[in-house]
Amino acid sequence: MNKKIISGVLLCTMLAYTTPVLAFTKDETVYSKIDANGKAYNTIVSDHITNENQEKMINDISDLLNIKNVNGDEELTQNGNSLVWNADGSDIYYQGESQKDLPIECNIKYELDGKEITAQELAGKSGKVKITIEYKNKDAHTVNINGRNETLYTPFVVVCGTILDNEHHRNIEITNGKVIDDGSKTTVLGISLPGMQESLAISKDKLEIPSTIEITMDSTDFELSNVVTYVTPKIIEENDMDIFNKLDDVYGQVNMLQNSSKQLEDGANTLKAGVDTYAEKSQEFNNAMNQIAQGTGTINSNYNKIDEGINTLNAGSTNLTNGAEQLNSGINQLSSSVSNLPQGIEALYQGSINLDAGINGIAGGVNTLKDNLSATTTTSITELTKNNVVLQKTIEALGEEQPELVATLKAQRAENEQIIKALTPTEETNAKMQALNNGLNAVTAGSQSLKENLGNLNSAVGQLPEAINKITAGSNSLEKGTKTLQAGASNLNSGSKALKNGINSLDTNTQKLAIANNQLTEGTTTISDGVTTLTEGITKFNKEGIDKICNYINRDVKNVINRLEKLQELSQEYNSFTMLNNGEKGNVKFIMVMDSVKKAEESKEEIIVNDKNKENDKSENKK
Repeated sequence: MNKKIISGVLLCTMLAYTTPVLAFTKDETVYSKIDANGKAYNTIVSDHITNENQEKMINDISDLLNIKNVNGDEELTQNGNSLVWNADGSDIYYQGESQKDLPIECNIKYELDGKEITAQELAGKSGKVKITIEYKNKDAHTVNINGRNETLYTPFVVVCGTILDNEHHRNIEITNGKVIDDGSKTTVLGISLPGMQESLAISKDKLEIPSTIEITMDSTDFELSNVVTYVTPKIIEENDMDIFNKLDDVYGQVNMLQNSSKQLEDGANTLKAGVDTYAEKSQEFNNAMNQIAQGTGTINSNYNKIDEGINTLNAGSTNLTNGAEQLNSGINQLSSSVSNLPQGIEALYQGSINLDAGINGIAGGVNTLKDNLSATTTTSITELTKNNVVLQKTIEALGEEQPELVATLKAQRAENEQIIKALTPTEETNAKMQALNNGLNAVTAGSQSLKENLGNLNSAVGQLPEAINKITAGSNSLEKGTKTLQAGASNLNSGSKALKNGINSLDTNTQKLAIANNQLTEGTTTISDGVTTLTEGITKFNKEGIDKICNYINRDVKNVINRLEKLQELSQEYNSFTMLNNGEKGNVKFIMVMDSVKKAEESKEEIIVNDKNKENDKSENKK
């Protein structure tokens, strides 16, 4: 609570409060003398009836005793509480005594150096003085708020003040008020709102509304002059309540805020679920990519061995062709000269045996090479096909969120398709492989025939001419087959080089893709953690922030506003301390003057009311 603002506003209210003047308006000022403990012992009420229409006669009612005209000679006719003033167009000023209890009760406690002491005992003492003035609102009402009966108090504003001389008092402080030091004396003003805490039903933990004023000081030869208390029920003006009508829009916006905050929380939870799924699938994809990378690495490593075998086959086929040509040449020489035939036949037979063994070895190597190449090719195509399926799912999952990564994945998929195409056997490749196989078969058949014939030749030289003819035919077939084998091996070697380059490129790009995917997976984990933190933060903000604010506004603020509206009604209804005639408007204020605390006991002074003359009063009313 801003003490400066409240004190200033209420002091202005105290000094300049006015109400609309109708036909008759009764302004009451209740003066009450209270002792040093706060107990009232003498109350005088001063009434001013404003005769706006300058009526001749004014009908009034009052329960005051010893009523007297204090500013004029207008005559009064009294019958019990009924009063008739012969106003003759003038305002009426009168005064009387009241024995009624004040609506505000005052209790004053004194302490010296932390110990309670009476006012009489404190006079003339020195030390740390604390004066506690407690105000209690006794004007309670039962009102209905939101279907429940509640106790509310007329909203009195209490302002009290006194003047202390700086010669005997220093380090002066006051709660809920203001200290004004002009050098020689210090004026202290405090404010209290007794009963307001209970009327608004606000916990002191949230907001403590003062009903007590404390004054502390360091005193020497303590004395205290009169403490004056001003009380008014007009804390809230009717036009001040217009602002609460606008709060309906605020309530609507608060409800919208709460709904929007709930939607934000739901959206964050949905986002978290989606990111969790994405992270889970990203991890699965990462595992698959690692397997693919390992597979392509294995293909690349194994194909190096295949490529080495193809190189060996190509070199062997060349040697085989050369040997076949040499063999054919030797047979031709054999055919023209048989002088050394037995020895030549024997050597030729041994050579055919060695040639057959070599051909069988080559045939076995080719078959093994063909089987390994077929298995490796099939495995490569299968792995690359799976790779492309995973890449396509990843591209679909990423959509347009990461265009650069999607472009990289699409390029890899296209390169995989080219490699699959290269690995897939074509008619040309099959034809070459068939030709190679045919040539090898021919070589094998020729070698077998050569061996058999040479064996027969070795055993039966007599059949030499026929055997030589058969050998010649087999040698020709062998030479032709080796040339076919050499051509097929050469083509296979060229294709193997291209395939090897493609597999190397696949292995390199797959490794890069695996590394990039590992980074993506790590980023996805970071995103997932961030979204989790965001979701938890939004949920906490919604529950501990928005919900509390909205509930406070919709529950506590609405309740306070409803109570303020009722307090405004009670404020307007409290317009007289004594009595008010029907049709009259009234205002009332209270001034309580506490006896001073002096070293020597002094007699209690009679209250003196300074009456204003008519001209001054009319001048003030016009203001």
